[in-house]
Amino acid sequence: MRLKILDRGHRWTQKLVFKIVNWQMGHVPGPMKLLTYRREFFGEAFTDCLQQGLRDGKHWTVGELELFAAFVSKLNRCEY
Repeated sequence: MRLKILDRGHRWTQKLVFKIVNWQMGHVPGPMKLLTYRREFFGEAFTDCLQQGLRDGKHWTVGELELFAAFVSKLNRCEY
């Protein structure tokens, strides 16, 4: 389920960034929309939590973590 607010509820500066990303990639990834919507309320804290939980672990490299994320997204039929 995709929240419609994530398609139209961003500030104009974020919408400009989305246009550039869409032009370069052909779509705007869902996580980017989620983490930038009301960033001060949710995005900053959640991004810090993700960074600590995923990137600060010493078991896998950054490339391996990105590969895991892309694979799980593919299984869930999500654009990543």
